[in-house]
Amino acid sequence: WYQRRVAITAGRAMSDEDVIIEDEPDVAPSDHPTVLTNNNTPFFWSLVKYVWTFVESNGYLCIIGAVVAYYVYQKSVSYLEQKVKKNRNDVQSNLSAQEQMDRMEAMRRAREKLQAEVDKASAIEAEKIKEREEKQRKEKIEDWERHKRGEGYKSKTKAGPSTLKKDNFNPLMGSGSSGGGFKSSRPSPSRGGGGG
Repeated sequence: WYQRRVAITAGRAMSDEDVIIEDEPDVAPSDHPTVLTNNNTPFFWSLVKYVWTFVESNGYLCIIGAVVAYYVYQKSVSYLEQKVKKNRNDVQSNLSAQEQMDRMEAMRRAREKLQAEVDKASAIEAEKIKEREEKQRKEKIEDWERHKRGEGYKSKTKAGPSTLKKDNFNPLMGSGSSGGGFKSSRPSPSRGGGGG
């Protein structure tokens, strides 16, 4: 990109000797960057780029920081658990012997109540299982008796209306029996067509 300037000497008649052509660059080379970069990146992507650059250059510091943070976290959790346990013991030690016994008795009653509910539910479930097994046993006996009489075994599949497809369903005929479905383009012998 060059601009040609013509310098004409003032006060003289124009001739070929008076015209001087100089080639000068339109833009100085220092004004134009060698690598084009987008400086209008969104905040999130610039943050991700900054973090990635930091990890690339200081990876060992990140690893050491993560190990130290994990160690501090473990120590603080165990410290807090001990403190909560100590506070709970302090509250219980402030109670009189009778209050402690009352609390223990209430806990025992609550446990017994929950255990009774679990026992009741398990007894009901065991009864249902027993009834199902008895029903299956009777069905097997009936099947065997039917087989001995020569009537054959009872079908294991459930007999009921099929909801998946209609009885007169043909996938090549379209939906239903309206007749607007697939028509074969193959010539049939009844149509003629000559063939030999």
